[in-house]
Amino acid sequence: MIDQGRIDEIRHLEFSRGFRGYEPREVDETLAKISEEMSELLTAYRTQQENLARAESLMGEVEKKEKLLSDTLVEARLLAQNTVDAARKEAEEIVRDADLSARQIISDAEERRLRAEEWFSSTREGWLFDLARIRKETGQMIQSLENLENQWNALTWPKQAVDPERGDSRSHEAD
Repeated sequence: MIDQGRIDEIRHLEFSRGFRGYEPREVDETLAKISEEMSELLTAYRTQQENLARAESLMGEVEKKEKLLSDTLVEARLLAQNTVDAARKEAEEIVRDADLSARQIISDAEERRLRAEEWFSSTREGWLFDLARIRKETGQMIQSLENLENQWNALTWPKQAVDPERGDSRSHEAD
């Protein structure tokens, strides 16, 4: 791996000089250029490593959030399904209870209707019987009243005779 120490080593590298060797100034310039480029590469490499570490850290956070989101979504779906199932079950119970209640109300109403019809029928028969009895008795009373009226009209009041001695009037029948 390249580090700053290796770059410094290249920068200060010295070659032995031989007969017909390289031009020292060119070698020094080339080494300086290489060490400078390596220094830039090392800086870029370190920047990229830092960026990679940040990206990996962010990626880890994103993966954690994604997992949490996925787990939450699964739980939400399960909860929603459970809620729908519970609501459906409760609705079925409410409908069943309402149906039973309605049937009971109808049954009670039918029973009351039958009792009312029986009462009306028996009461009507009693009233009709009483009405017939009252008509008969009224007819008999009218007949008795007519007989009494006829007898009354047939009655005459006795004539009164005046007693001269006493000066009062008395009935002939009393004598």
